[in-house]
Amino acid sequence: MLVMLAFAAATAHAGLSYDPPTIPIDNAVARVALSAGKPGELTKPHVHLTNRVMIYFQAGTNTIRYPDGKVAPEHFRAGEMQWNNAMGTHTAQITAAGPVDIVHVELKSPPDRMPRIKPPALDAHFKRELDNNQVRVLRLNLAPGEKTATYNEPFERLLVPLTAMSWKSAPLKPGAVQWLAPGAGADENAGATPYEAIIVEFKK
Repeated sequence: MLVMLAFAAATAHAGLSYDPPTIPIDNAVARVALSAGKPGELTKPHVHLTNRVMIYFQAGTNTIRYPDGKVAPEHFRAGEMQWNNAMGTHTAQITAAGPVDIVHVELKSPPDRMPRIKPPALDAHFKRELDNNQVRVLRLNLAPGEKTATYNEPFERLLVPLTAMSWKSAPLKPGAVQWLAPGAGADENAGATPYEAIIVEFKK
C-alpha cells in the first residue's frame, strides 16, 4: 500500500540537486535528469536522441535555435509538463524571472513500441495530461484528508511532487523525484494543505 502524507507546500527548492545538474535515476526504462535553467544562459549545441517528458517548476520560455536559422520558442507555466520529440542539433536559452527547475525524463523505450498492457482505470483525483504509446502522464490532486481508490499499477512510474509531502515517514520537498515499482496501492493526503504531483507511467 502506497500512502502519501502531504506536508505544507514549499515555495522553493532549496537543497534539491537541480544546480548543478544531476542524474538521480538512470535505468533500463528511463534517464531522469534535474537541471536549473538560468535566464539568458545559452547552451552549447547539442542533440536529444530520445523522446522526453519535461516538467517545469517555474514559468518561462525556452527558445530553441537550429543551425538552419529556425527558432522555436517553447512556453511553459509553473507545474506544467510537456512532451518533446527527439531533436537534432540546437541551442537553448531560458527567459524567466529566475532559474527554472526542470525534470527531464528521457525515454529508453522504442518510439514506435506497441504497448501490451492497458493502463489501469483511476479515479477522479487523477487527471490525464498525456497518453501515447510510450507513457501515460497523470496529475494527482488531493485535498487535505482525501484518499484515492485502491488501484493495481502494472507499470514502473516516476513520481514528481509539485508540493511537499512525506514519503514513508521521511519528508520530501517539491521536485524530489521518486521511482515507484509496480504494485497495488492508494494515495492519501493526511496533511493540512493540498497535495499535487505529476506521475509518469512507463508503458510496456
